[in-house]
Amino acid sequence: MKLNRLLVTIAPEQPLNDSFHQAFAFANRCSAQVTLLTVIEELCELKEVAKHSNTAVNIIDEAEKYYHKQLNHYVEVLNAEYPNITFNTLVRIGIPHIEIVKEAKASQASMVIIDSTRDDKKLACQRGRNTLNIIRKSEVPIWSISSYSKPIEQVVAAIDLSNIEYQDFNSKLIALALEYCEITGADLTLCHAWRLDSEGYLRKWSGYDDNDIAQLSEKMRNERIERLKSLLEPHQDSMVNTKIEIVEGEARQVLPLYASAKGVDVVILGSLSRTGIAGFLMGNTAESMVNQLSCSVLTLKPDSFESPV
Repeated sequence: MKLNRLLVTIAPEQPLNDSFHQAFAFANRCSAQVTLLTVIEELCELKEVAKHSNTAVNIIDEAEKYYHKQLNHYVEVLNAEYPNITFNTLVRIGIPHIEIVKEAKASQASMVIIDSTRDDKKLACQRGRNTLNIIRKSEVPIWSISSYSKPIEQVVAAIDLSNIEYQDFNSKLIALALEYCEITGADLTLCHAWRLDSEGYLRKWSGYDDNDIAQLSEKMRNERIERLKSLLEPHQDSMVNTKIEIVEGEARQVLPLYASAKGVDVVILGSLSRTGIAGFLMGNTAESMVNQLSCSVLTLKPDSFESPV
Protein backbone atom coordinates (compact mmCIF):
# COMPACT_ATOMS: atom_id res chain seq x y z
CA MET A 1 0.00 0.00 0.00
CA LYS A 2 1.33 3.42 -1.00
CA LEU A 3 -0.02 6.28 1.09
CA ASN A 4 0.36 8.84 -1.67
CA ARG A 5 -3.25 9.58 -2.69
CA LEU A 6 -4.85 11.40 0.22
CA LEU A 7 -8.37 12.74 0.61
CA VAL A 8 -8.45 15.55 3.18
CA THR A 9 -11.95 16.47 4.30
CA ILE A 10 -12.62 20.08 5.30
CA ALA A 11 -16.05 20.96 6.66
CA PRO A 12 -17.69 24.21 5.53
CA GLU A 13 -16.28 27.15 7.54
CA GLN A 14 -13.64 24.87 9.11
CA PRO A 15 -10.24 26.62 9.41
CA LEU A 16 -6.96 24.93 8.52
CA ASN A 17 -5.72 24.43 12.06
CA ASP A 18 -2.57 22.68 13.29
CA SER A 19 -4.12 19.24 12.92
CA PHE A 20 -4.45 19.72 9.18
CA HIS A 21 -0.85 20.88 8.99
CA GLN A 22 0.20 17.60 10.61
CA ALA A 23 -1.50 15.84 7.71
CA PHE A 24 0.01 18.15 5.10
CA ALA A 25 3.50 17.64 6.54
CA PHE A 26 2.93 13.89 6.18
CA ALA A 27 1.76 14.33 2.59
CA ASN A 28 4.71 16.55 1.75
CA ARG A 29 7.19 13.90 2.92
CA CYS A 30 5.77 11.31 0.51
CA SER A 31 5.06 13.74 -2.38
CA ALA A 32 1.38 12.84 -2.26
CA GLN A 33 -1.55 13.87 -4.39
CA VAL A 34 -3.96 15.58 -2.01
CA THR A 35 -7.60 16.34 -2.73
CA LEU A 36 -9.23 18.90 -0.46
CA LEU A 37 -12.90 17.93 -0.18
CA THR A 38 -15.78 19.96 1.20
CA VAL A 39 -19.27 18.49 1.35
CA ILE A 40 -22.25 20.83 1.37
CA GLU A 41 -25.15 19.21 3.13
CA GLU A 42 -28.16 19.26 0.83
CA LEU A 43 -31.29 20.38 2.66
CA CYS A 44 -34.46 18.94 1.16
CA GLU A 45 -36.39 21.80 2.71
CA LEU A 46 -34.71 24.22 0.29
CA LYS A 47 -36.61 22.63 -2.59
CA GLU A 48 -39.86 23.39 -0.83
CA VAL A 49 -38.72 26.91 0.10
CA ALA A 50 -37.82 27.54 -3.54
CA LYS A 51 -41.50 27.22 -4.48
CA HIS A 52 -42.20 30.30 -2.41
CA SER A 53 -38.99 32.31 -2.73
CA ASN A 54 -36.95 33.15 -5.82
CA THR A 55 -33.88 33.83 -3.65
CA ALA A 56 -33.76 30.20 -2.52
CA VAL A 57 -33.39 28.79 -6.02
CA ASN A 58 -29.65 29.39 -6.39
CA ILE A 59 -28.56 28.98 -2.77
CA ILE A 60 -26.78 25.65 -3.30
CA ASP A 61 -25.15 26.85 -6.53
CA GLU A 62 -23.85 29.96 -4.77
CA ALA A 63 -22.62 27.93 -1.83
CA GLU A 64 -20.80 25.53 -4.15
CA LYS A 65 -19.04 28.44 -5.89
CA TYR A 66 -18.12 29.98 -2.54
CA TYR A 67 -16.53 26.80 -1.14
CA HIS A 68 -14.67 26.10 -4.39
CA LYS A 69 -13.20 29.57 -4.10
CA GLN A 70 -12.30 28.97 -0.44
CA LEU A 71 -10.55 25.67 -1.22
CA ASN A 72 -8.61 27.22 -4.09
CA HIS A 73 -7.49 29.98 -1.74
CA TYR A 74 -6.24 27.32 0.69
CA VAL A 75 -4.27 25.72 -2.12
CA GLU A 76 -2.59 29.02 -3.02
CA VAL A 77 -1.41 29.35 0.58
CA LEU A 78 -0.45 25.71 1.02
CA ASN A 79 1.55 25.44 -2.22
CA ALA A 80 4.23 27.71 -0.81
CA GLU A 81 4.59 25.72 2.41
CA TYR A 82 4.29 22.21 0.95
CA PRO A 83 5.96 22.23 -2.48
CA ASN A 84 6.00 18.42 -2.83
CA ILE A 85 2.21 18.09 -2.74
CA THR A 86 0.00 18.10 -5.82
CA PHE A 87 -3.29 19.65 -4.73
CA ASN A 88 -6.78 19.21 -6.15
CA THR A 89 -10.06 20.61 -4.85
CA LEU A 90 -13.57 19.22 -4.90
CA VAL A 91 -16.99 20.21 -3.57
CA ARG A 92 -19.73 17.59 -3.32
CA ILE A 93 -23.35 17.98 -2.31
CA GLY A 94 -25.19 15.49 -0.11
CA ILE A 95 -24.93 13.71 3.25
CA PRO A 96 -21.33 14.36 4.39
CA HIS A 97 -20.21 10.90 5.51
CA ILE A 98 -21.80 9.23 2.46
CA GLU A 99 -20.22 11.65 0.00
CA ILE A 100 -16.81 11.27 1.65
CA VAL A 101 -16.97 7.47 1.50
CA LYS A 102 -18.12 7.61 -2.14
CA GLU A 103 -15.35 10.01 -3.15
CA ALA A 104 -12.68 7.98 -1.38
CA LYS A 105 -13.66 4.92 -3.38
CA ALA A 106 -14.21 6.75 -6.68
CA SER A 107 -10.85 8.52 -6.54
CA GLN A 108 -9.01 5.41 -5.31
CA ALA A 109 -7.69 7.33 -2.33
CA SER A 110 -5.13 5.46 -0.24
CA MET A 111 -6.22 7.24 2.94
CA VAL A 112 -8.89 9.66 4.14
CA ILE A 113 -7.79 12.29 6.66
CA ILE A 114 -10.26 13.87 9.07
CA ASP A 115 -9.57 16.55 11.67
CA SER A 116 -11.45 15.31 14.74
CA THR A 117 -10.40 18.10 17.10
CA ARG A 118 -13.38 20.12 18.27
CA ASP A 119 -13.39 22.91 20.81
CA ASP A 120 -16.79 21.88 22.18
CA LYS A 121 -15.80 18.33 23.10
CA LYS A 122 -16.32 17.41 26.75
CA LEU A 123 -13.65 14.72 26.48
CA ALA A 124 -10.60 14.67 24.25
CA CYS A 125 -11.58 11.33 22.75
CA GLN A 126 -15.09 12.29 21.63
CA ARG A 127 -15.35 11.96 17.87
CA GLY A 128 -18.35 13.28 16.02
CA ARG A 129 -21.08 11.14 14.49
CA ASN A 130 -19.87 12.02 10.99
CA THR A 131 -16.35 10.76 11.74
CA LEU A 132 -17.59 7.51 13.26
CA ASN A 133 -19.90 6.87 10.31
CA ILE A 134 -16.99 7.31 7.91
CA ILE A 135 -14.80 4.96 9.95
CA ARG A 136 -17.57 2.36 10.02
CA LYS A 137 -18.41 2.45 6.33
CA SER A 138 -15.22 3.31 4.45
CA GLU A 139 -13.24 0.67 2.60
CA VAL A 140 -10.30 3.11 2.64
CA PRO A 141 -8.09 3.60 5.74
CA ILE A 142 -9.17 6.57 7.86
CA TRP A 143 -6.71 8.77 9.77
CA SER A 144 -8.74 10.60 12.41
CA ILE A 145 -6.49 13.30 13.87
CA SER A 146 -7.62 14.23 17.35
CA SER A 147 -4.74 16.27 18.74
CA TYR A 148 -3.11 19.47 17.61
CA SER A 149 0.02 19.23 15.55
CA LYS A 150 3.16 17.90 17.13
CA PRO A 151 5.78 15.49 15.84
CA ILE A 152 4.51 11.92 15.55
CA GLU A 153 7.00 9.90 17.54
CA GLN A 154 5.17 6.90 18.99
CA VAL A 155 2.82 4.70 16.97
CA VAL A 156 1.06 1.59 18.26
CA ALA A 157 -0.43 -1.07 15.99
CA ALA A 158 -3.05 -3.13 17.85
CA ILE A 159 -2.64 -6.75 16.76
CA ASP A 160 -5.37 -9.36 17.32
CA LEU A 161 -3.93 -12.87 17.55
CA SER A 162 -7.10 -14.50 18.87
CA ASN A 163 -7.93 -16.15 15.54
CA ILE A 164 -5.47 -17.72 13.10
CA GLU A 165 -7.72 -16.53 10.25
CA TYR A 166 -6.63 -12.95 11.01
CA GLN A 167 -3.03 -13.68 9.96
CA ASP A 168 -3.35 -12.14 6.48
CA PHE A 169 -5.15 -9.11 7.85
CA ASN A 170 -2.49 -8.68 10.55
CA SER A 171 0.15 -8.75 7.82
CA LYS A 172 -1.71 -6.00 5.96
CA LEU A 173 -2.03 -3.97 9.17
CA ILE A 174 1.69 -4.23 9.94
CA ALA A 175 2.66 -3.29 6.37
CA LEU A 176 0.50 -0.16 6.68
CA ALA A 177 1.96 0.67 10.09
CA LEU A 178 5.53 0.32 8.87
CA GLU A 179 4.91 2.51 5.84
CA TYR A 180 3.24 5.13 8.03
CA CYS A 181 6.19 5.10 10.44
CA GLU A 182 8.73 5.26 7.61
CA ILE A 183 7.06 8.47 6.40
CA THR A 184 6.70 10.05 9.85
CA GLY A 185 9.95 8.78 11.35
CA ALA A 186 8.05 7.38 14.33
CA ASP A 187 8.84 4.31 16.43
CA LEU A 188 6.39 1.41 16.13
CA THR A 189 5.08 -0.88 18.85
CA LEU A 190 3.15 -4.02 17.94
CA CYS A 191 0.82 -4.35 20.91
CA HIS A 192 -1.27 -7.40 21.65
CA ALA A 193 -3.76 -7.50 24.52
CA TRP A 194 -4.29 -10.95 25.96
CA ARG A 195 -5.57 -12.74 29.03
CA LEU A 196 -6.24 -16.37 29.95
CA ASP A 197 -10.02 -16.35 29.63
CA SER A 198 -10.30 -20.03 30.48
CA GLU A 199 -8.56 -19.68 33.87
CA GLY A 200 -11.79 -20.22 35.81
CA TYR A 201 -12.62 -23.40 33.91
CA LEU A 202 -9.11 -24.77 34.35
CA ARG A 203 -9.20 -24.19 38.09
CA LYS A 204 -12.66 -25.70 38.53
CA TRP A 205 -12.60 -28.63 36.12
CA SER A 206 -8.89 -29.46 35.65
CA GLY A 207 -7.61 -28.80 39.14
CA TYR A 208 -5.08 -26.17 38.07
CA ASP A 209 -3.48 -24.25 40.94
CA ASP A 210 -1.74 -20.85 40.87
CA ASN A 211 1.56 -22.38 39.77
CA ASP A 212 -0.07 -24.33 36.92
CA ILE A 213 -1.90 -21.19 35.73
CA ALA A 214 1.30 -19.13 35.86
CA GLN A 215 3.26 -21.70 33.84
CA LEU A 216 0.52 -22.05 31.25
CA SER A 217 0.14 -18.27 30.94
CA GLU A 218 3.87 -17.87 30.42
CA LYS A 219 3.94 -20.53 27.69
CA MET A 220 0.98 -18.97 25.87
CA ARG A 221 2.44 -15.48 26.25
CA ASN A 222 5.76 -16.60 24.75
CA GLU A 223 3.93 -18.32 21.90
CA ARG A 224 2.14 -15.08 21.06
CA ILE A 225 5.39 -13.14 21.15
CA GLU A 226 6.79 -15.59 18.60
CA ARG A 227 3.73 -15.10 16.40
CA LEU A 228 4.26 -11.34 16.51
CA LYS A 229 7.90 -11.81 15.59
CA SER A 230 6.91 -14.00 12.65
CA LEU A 231 4.68 -11.19 11.33
CA LEU A 232 7.73 -8.91 11.28
CA GLU A 233 10.00 -11.38 9.46
CA PRO A 234 9.04 -10.19 5.94
CA HIS A 235 10.05 -6.64 6.96
CA GLN A 236 13.54 -7.30 8.32
CA ASP A 237 14.97 -4.62 6.02
CA SER A 238 12.69 -1.92 7.43
CA MET A 239 14.47 0.99 9.06
CA VAL A 240 11.60 1.57 11.50
CA ASN A 241 12.50 1.10 15.16
CA THR A 242 10.04 -1.64 16.15
CA LYS A 243 9.28 -3.45 19.40
CA ILE A 244 6.69 -5.91 20.70
CA GLU A 245 4.47 -5.51 23.76
CA ILE A 246 2.03 -7.98 25.35
CA VAL A 247 -0.41 -6.35 27.76
CA GLU A 248 -2.68 -8.38 30.01
CA GLY A 249 -6.40 -7.78 29.91
CA GLU A 250 -9.28 -7.14 27.53
CA ALA A 251 -8.20 -5.09 24.51
CA ARG A 252 -10.95 -2.47 24.73
CA GLN A 253 -9.93 -1.72 28.32
CA VAL A 254 -6.16 -2.04 28.45
CA LEU A 255 -5.06 -0.68 25.06
CA PRO A 256 -6.50 2.85 25.58
CA LEU A 257 -4.87 2.89 29.03
CA TYR A 258 -1.57 1.73 27.54
CA ALA A 259 -1.69 4.38 24.81
CA SER A 260 -2.38 7.11 27.36
CA ALA A 261 0.32 5.97 29.79
CA LYS A 262 2.97 5.73 27.05
CA GLY A 263 2.10 9.04 25.40
CA VAL A 264 1.26 7.34 22.11
CA ASP A 265 0.59 9.73 19.22
CA VAL A 266 -1.27 7.38 16.84
CA VAL A 267 -2.98 4.02 17.33
CA ILE A 268 -3.53 1.87 14.25
CA LEU A 269 -6.54 -0.43 14.54
CA GLY A 270 -7.83 -3.25 12.43
CA SER A 271 -11.59 -2.96 12.05
CA LEU A 272 -13.25 -6.36 11.77
CA SER A 273 -17.00 -6.79 12.12
CA ARG A 274 -18.11 -9.86 14.04
CA THR A 275 -21.78 -8.91 14.09
CA GLY A 276 -22.84 -10.69 10.91
CA ILE A 277 -23.81 -7.38 9.34
CA ALA A 278 -21.07 -7.30 6.71
CA GLY A 279 -20.03 -3.89 5.51
CA PHE A 280 -21.86 -1.97 8.21
CA LEU A 281 -20.20 -2.13 11.62
CA MET A 282 -16.52 -1.71 12.34
CA GLY A 283 -16.36 -4.32 15.08
CA ASN A 284 -17.37 -3.82 18.69
CA THR A 285 -13.84 -3.93 20.14
CA ALA A 286 -12.42 -1.46 17.62
CA GLU A 287 -15.35 0.93 17.99
CA SER A 288 -15.09 0.84 21.76
CA MET A 289 -11.38 1.72 21.55
CA VAL A 290 -11.96 4.52 19.04
CA ASN A 291 -14.38 6.08 21.48
CA GLN A 292 -11.84 5.92 24.31
CA LEU A 293 -8.58 6.89 22.62
CA SER A 294 -7.58 10.51 23.04
CA CYS A 295 -4.76 10.27 20.49
CA SER A 296 -5.12 10.12 16.72
CA VAL A 297 -6.45 6.87 15.26
CA LEU A 298 -5.80 5.17 11.92
CA THR A 299 -8.32 2.44 11.05
CA LEU A 300 -7.99 -0.27 8.43
CA LYS A 301 -10.53 -2.69 6.95
CA PRO A 302 -9.81 -6.17 5.51
CA ASP A 303 -9.82 -6.60 1.74
CA SER A 304 -13.11 -8.52 1.99
CA PHE A 305 -14.95 -5.52 3.46
CA GLU A 306 -17.62 -4.03 1.20
CA SER A 307 -18.98 -0.63 2.09
CA PRO A 308 -22.78 -0.34 2.31
CA VAL A 309 -22.48 3.12 0.72
